[in-house]
Amino acid sequence: MVQLIDADVQTREVLNWAGIHLLHYTTSSCSQKTRIVLNMKSVNWESHIVDISKKQNNDEWFLGINPRGLLPVLIHDGVVHIESDDIVMYLDQQYPQPKLVPAGRENEMMRLLKHEDSLHVDLRNLTMRYLIPADVVGKSSEVLAKYRKYGSGTVLGESDTRRPIELDYWERFNANGGVTDDEVRESSLRFREEFNALEKILLKQNFLFGDLISLLDVAWFVYVTRMKLVSYPVKKLHPRLDAWYMDLKKRAEFAEETIVPKHLQVQLADRRVRDTSNGKSLIQLAGFHV
Repeated sequence: MVQLIDADVQTREVLNWAGIHLLHYTTSSCSQKTRIVLNMKSVNWESHIVDISKKQNNDEWFLGINPRGLLPVLIHDGVVHIESDDIVMYLDQQYPQPKLVPAGRENEMMRLLKHEDSLHVDLRNLTMRYLIPADVVGKSSEVLAKYRKYGSGTVLGESDTRRPIELDYWERFNANGGVTDDEVRESSLRFREEFNALEKILLKQNFLFGDLISLLDVAWFVYVTRMKLVSYPVKKLHPRLDAWYMDLKKRAEFAEETIVPKHLQVQLADRRVRDTSNGKSLIQLAGFHV
């Protein structure tokens, strides 16, 4: 569990917050995952929006809470928790009803969630290319300078190894003028491989971790939601996965936290037409024959 220690946190006011507080953003996939779990467990929580589009996650105040600059952040009675998979595991321990990790299988669940998280950069690539304009999501040299300057730079009292990785990603993003065609192709193919594996699992059981819903279903539901938004052909390539997804979407806790704002729906529709006419859609670049 990534529970920050006192020395990691420079925005000291949050150490006095009582109850459950979530720093998040509406369309952040990891924030959606966490909100779904909170709502499934009927936890009362206080919302704090950190607007990624305005680069608020790179402001001194937020970096003083999470030196990685990533959402979401959970604060429980003044204790700061980061990394969404660690957060949802923590919530399942603290609020065991309904139980989303079967007893005795915690290590297995954490391993599978870490594997799911290994595709986060691929999800980011496809999001940055097809969901949000590069000039909106990109980080200027000034923003990156703030990222370097603010925050403790430590996690659990040690120099954070994730910050250089984040800096490298955004420096390459800026140098390349966004996500490249090759990155789109590679990330799409990685998702196809993973979705093929999930398809096989769901042909044998109702959910991804057995016959009861679990944290693994929540995590992959959010990923499938995002992949559908960027026009990955889930239904055509993975019909059983799509059926599983549509069943989960009937649940209010899932549907309400993954609503796409109308203005974004319009932008996406226009973007799909433009990308397809230019031969640059995800399906075209990935070479999917559907």
